[in-house]
Amino acid sequence: MNISRTRGVYITLIIVFVGIIITSVYALLGGFEEVHVYQMEPVERTVIGRSFYSHYTDEAPVDFGRKCREMLENGDVEGTLTRITFQSDTLAQNHLHQFVGITLSTEMAEVPTGFEVREFSSKERFAVFLSMHVLVQPRPHTIEAMIRDKASADGYQLRDYFYELRYLDNSLSVEGWVE
Repeated sequence: MNISRTRGVYITLIIVFVGIIITSVYALLGGFEEVHVYQMEPVERTVIGRSFYSHYTDEAPVDFGRKCREMLENGDVEGTLTRITFQSDTLAQNHLHQFVGITLSTEMAEVPTGFEVREFSSKERFAVFLSMHVLVQPRPHTIEAMIRDKASADGYQLRDYFYELRYLDNSLSVEGWVE
């Protein structure tokens, strides 16, 4: 009986310590940060990049995003890594329409080969800012639902896309723009 009690104490201690470790790591990664939706003023942005109509597991948009990130890190282009995800009922199941590229912070004289230029102009917009690690960030559909809920609560209808800005420090801004 004494051995089983000792074993029970050890198992309990292990479970408690593992729980403390997991909670500490979660906190260090920013998992307990609150997520707020902010209403923001209009903005105009110029984005260079490429459109992708693909299955959600396709690596082409990810590879292109890496190429854009390298351009930003090397100083070839000044701006912010951008992904615009379009919401459409006409897309096949498990497919995405997204525009991956760079939101320019300065004007460019020459657009890199393989990139197209798009202009985006908003009225009001709703945004979520996330500084926590990717492992503990809310899922994209959760963030989009939060933005939609806030916009509809304030009496606004959103456009059919979400504008995502990923900064070099790995923080993230997700925006829903009003029609």
